[in-house]
Amino acid sequence: MVIIVIISAALGIGLNYKTVLASHKIKEVVEAAVPFEQIEIPDNVQIVGLGEASHGSKEFQKSKLEVLKMLVEKKDYRAIVVEADFGDCLAANAYVQGGDGDAREIVNNMSFVIYHTEEMANILEWMRQYNSSVSEDKRLRFYGFDMQNPEQGIKFLTDYLGKNGITGTDLTATNNYVDENRTEPLTDEQRAQVKNEMTQVKKAVEDAAGENHDFDTICALKVTDNVCTTIDYGMQDSQEMSDFRDASMADNVSWILDLEKEIGSGKIMLAGHDGHIAKKGQSAFMKVTMGGVLKEKYGDAYYSLGTDFFKGKSNIRVFSAATDEYERKDYYVTTADPIAYQAKYVDGKRFFMDFGSLSPENNAKLHTMVNSKVSMGSLGEGFMGMYYLIHSSYRVNMAPTELYDGMIFYYEVGAINPQY
Repeated sequence: MVIIVIISAALGIGLNYKTVLASHKIKEVVEAAVPFEQIEIPDNVQIVGLGEASHGSKEFQKSKLEVLKMLVEKKDYRAIVVEADFGDCLAANAYVQGGDGDAREIVNNMSFVIYHTEEMANILEWMRQYNSSVSEDKRLRFYGFDMQNPEQGIKFLTDYLGKNGITGTDLTATNNYVDENRTEPLTDEQRAQVKNEMTQVKKAVEDAAGENHDFDTICALKVTDNVCTTIDYGMQDSQEMSDFRDASMADNVSWILDLEKEIGSGKIMLAGHDGHIAKKGQSAFMKVTMGGVLKEKYGDAYYSLGTDFFKGKSNIRVFSAATDEYERKDYYVTTADPIAYQAKYVDGKRFFMDFGSLSPENNAKLHTMVNSKVSMGSLGEGFMGMYYLIHSSYRVNMAPTELYDGMIFYYEVGAINPQY
């Protein structure tokens, strides 16, 4: 055991030399740093994708609300769309429209534990308060762009059918699909049955609504489509699953944008992991990214705003061999990002950088840095054992401009405190 500890410590020190090399002041970066409060998004942008280098760090959750406020107040954005199942966010949207409930309880009911936080509840509270002070046509909406967790969407659909007196629909296979006690994967026949039920429900909703498609009706119809997409997810190998998910999320974003063009300002903010927001994959494994699909489709109307930090903690879901169960644990990591290190010398210990505003003429050194490979952090919801020592498992070595149109850099971040 002692030998293992010594070897692990030696590996950690040896592999962490990049952090030491990155820990020095670069005046060209500090002088070009733009205060967070002065983030400026081009007027032609319709979709701002705000990334997070770590799902489990609270500064990134706080930044969701800060950037949303900025976009709402300065640029007339009307919606935030987070990395969560579309149906999973319908209760949150009902709350921000003035519905009953408690913000903390609502976020605690979301499928991803990373959202069971005070910071996420604060987003809903602010949106609700904002909506109470503006006319109906100026109201904000809360959506999800993911498609992995259909349980809340199916509950919404069932409630919708009951409220509107729509009978004659069969959800037997669908309810079996989301039954938490189900232990066996669905067969091909069962998956086909779920899709068939969704087709029948969709027709029943459309027939009952006629031409009167209010917001709940629109969402109910979308849930049927999202459930069908979820049924197809997981039928591929790991690579294809990743590609399928990001492509499906991009489709959902496009659908939401089209809806917001009809009922809002036609401008939306996305919030998700850097890996999904980025214009291309952070590794050879990630061939398709949501951000890449959106950039190809919308061009400069999509703005990829990545984030990074130099050091700090992240609360991550890990598998414990001791208990044979998943648990959450705080990990301290460094990214070895020399650009993020410069936030140490900036007020607030964070700053913004728009890559499009940089040129060899106005800052040759910085321009070269952001167009060259830089070590950056990328932590998701999977971290265990030796991964902690293998820095390449949570660092990306790419040119920032390859991935993002701009970035927010933090010197240090802290772990979220999810409550179950």
